[in-house]
Amino acid sequence: MQNIVFDQKFITDTSAQIAETAERAVFDANAWDDFVELLGGAFPGTCIVFQRLDLRRNRVDYDRVLNMDPDDEASYRQYYCTLNPWIAPMRSVPSGTVMVSERDCPSGGFSHTEFYDWLHPELRAGAAIILEAGGENLAAVAVHYGVDRADAYDQPVSQLLHGISRPLLRSAEAARLFEQAMDRERSAAAIASRSGDVACVVDGQLRVKEANARAESEFQRRKVVSMRAGKFSLSASDINGWLADTLRLWAAGVEPDATTRVLLADGAYQIGITRLPRGAGMHSLFSGGPLFLVIVRNLSVPAEPGTMADLATAFGLTLAERRLCEVLLLGHSPKEAAEMLGIASETARHRLKVIFQKTDTHKQSQLIALLGRLL
Repeated sequence: MQNIVFDQKFITDTSAQIAETAERAVFDANAWDDFVELLGGAFPGTCIVFQRLDLRRNRVDYDRVLNMDPDDEASYRQYYCTLNPWIAPMRSVPSGTVMVSERDCPSGGFSHTEFYDWLHPELRAGAAIILEAGGENLAAVAVHYGVDRADAYDQPVSQLLHGISRPLLRSAEAARLFEQAMDRERSAAAIASRSGDVACVVDGQLRVKEANARAESEFQRRKVVSMRAGKFSLSASDINGWLADTLRLWAAGVEPDATTRVLLADGAYQIGITRLPRGAGMHSLFSGGPLFLVIVRNLSVPAEPGTMADLATAFGLTLAERRLCEVLLLGHSPKEAAEMLGIASETARHRLKVIFQKTDTHKQSQLIALLGRLL
């Protein structure tokens, strides 16, 4: 352990530095990495875990981890997060509470469990700020260390966490509101050009976040689509099951085999769903999760096709990126597109890489399939 004096000056100075970094993270999700580094540097030999758990699904939604073995990180996300005995007491306290494990929930109290056997001795004590408790999520920032260091670390770690608690909660709430505003903008842009179709944006539980006028009208009629308890629903139960299964596959990182279905009910309707790409750096501890665009098209009525300009707005594409997409949609290769647009092949490849990032695609065929579904 380095020779650090944990006096009041240390607590005050370090708290101010960490709080400043948390404020910057409101608009720059990557700043949370700096936050974790600073906290870990203040207490040598500790492991820092900045995490959000989806309690409904028993999974880790987001984390920033410092000084933990990668295999332990992976096994926690995949299995041991469901066994963590600290979750229950952390859920029971208000946001902003600082808990000290050896005082509030000693690790020795679950020494007979599978979780304790898995947990490395250097992680069996610590303190944490609870940022979000109860409901569907649990978010906290924790400083872990061995039980043999508890006497030296419990008090200064607790003091520092108390010192950054209020600014961290303010930053967390500001980040949450900022991302909600960004999600609303993306959602509105995604449905802006779909006046002829039922179009709405839903989350992973099919909760409606944004809907166009046609969707709102059809929700009232309840013939083909409806909104029940805030969730998007179709008149055919098998299509509803398909939608839910498709969202589960995307949540698991698996590309679904099909993203469109046809519903026969007082006519023929095509149901399509696609995942909305997130803006660069937008996924963070306080993200509301992925969003999806659902389109219901009446096949007996001529479609009102979207335009590349609409999609460029929705995905944040520049004019040059939009023109490249237009050429690729005609079936040309990036090299051929470069010649047609009068740009270098390397420029076209770089531009295509940026388009992949903005549209959350990974290869040209995925990009063409995505744009083809939306146009």
